Amino acid sequence: MSDIMVGLDELFDYKNQLIKDMLSNETVVRLLDNSCVSKGNPKDLVYKQVFPYEYVPDVTEHGQTFICCEVDIKDVIDKTFLTPAIYIWVFTHKSLLRLDEGGVRVDKISSEITKEINGSRLYGQGELEIYSAKRFSPITDYQGRILTFYARDFNRLYSQKKGVPANRKSG
Repeated sequence: MSDIMVGLDELFDYKNQLIKDMLSNETVVRLLDNSCVSKGNPKDLVYKQVFPYEYVPDVTEHGQTFICCEVDIKDVIDKTFLTPAIYIWVFTHKSLLRLDEGGVRVDKISSEITKEINGSRLYGQGELEIYSAKRFSPITDYQGRILTFYARDFNRLYSQKKGVPANRKSG
């Protein structure tokens, strides 16, 4: 890590980590697309069914399942800490909701994602915590769930290369 940290790096870093964590879960990948599991190429789903931003398909010719993630800064607690909010949308076409083994596809994917990242120490300082899991319907014939997680991270990091301003007394 460099000795100069630029603010809001978590917007970039957290999304990359989220995609890595989600696509390393075989159940999540299988529930998104069975062909990726057999080919062993889950990274092919990025920007097709897994997006590092809020994405809603215009029209899909066949039913699909999607996962999107986004990071916002919910709070600036003080000069030392801020609270990143991580949002994950999981949604699928109504024809794919029901699982053969029983249950609902978006619930199973949401459960697997939560098992994968809740309590993780890879997002901020301390452990990532789930805040909510709410239903949503992005477009006609699609149902889903939005997961919200909160972390705590540093607000400002000091750079040793940054000099003392000339108008300040030294020593």
